Amino acid sequence: MILKQSQNNVFTSKSDVLKFLKKKIKKSSIEPIYSFSILDWQKNKTKILYTISKKFNKTTIIVRSSAIGEDSDVSSQAGNFDSILNINPNSKINTRKSIQKVINSYQKKGNLNKNNQILIQKQTSNISKSGVIFSRVIPNGAPYYVINFEVGDSTDGVTQGKINNTVKIFRKTPLARIPKEWKKLIISVKEIEILLKNSSLDIEFGITKNTIVIFQVRPLVSIPKIN
Repeated sequence: MILKQSQNNVFTSKSDVLKFLKKKIKKSSIEPIYSFSILDWQKNKTKILYTISKKFNKTTIIVRSSAIGEDSDVSSQAGNFDSILNINPNSKINTRKSIQKVINSYQKKGNLNKNNQILIQKQTSNISKSGVIFSRVIPNGAPYYVINFEVGDSTDGVTQGKINNTVKIFRKTPLARIPKEWKKLIISVKEIEILLKNSSLDIEFGITKNTIVIFQVRPLVSIPKIN
């Protein structure tokens, strides 16, 4: 049987995918989201900075890239653009500088689309594990969940290639046989696969004491159709 990768128009930007999932997921969570385009920023800097400080008051934020087509069905630009951690949303100077740094990273890569977005989210705290889970093996699409992870509250060791702890779990393994520390993650990924109608995904995650937090979901575009 051929399992086709879904040509799902949800995959237009990082922000769009997270907003779509945030309304639907029950097995995991997504931090509060606020996003706007470069064009919006150029027209309404003051209003956007005020909204950020009001929406994320008394939290720490991360300012993230969300370019159009960054995580599409046909290409992945993972790691191409900047994301800025540990920003106080009440500091308009630091927030402005961080937003501009993300915009500058688009320009450096030759992506000057004014519809490119900037994604603001509450930064997750009290993380015990984080990493990336692929729902199939790269590059041949073999039916395993591959979890690359790090232990501790850092969230960039795996994505920057500093940490490479790996666990593989056969896709058809009964839940009762999946190690307890990974069971909630696998359950949450299976839910996302169903919602996106796609079994070939690359998902960035964090694990807190009680919750699986989803940071990013993109299609695996480097694997063939699966027999």
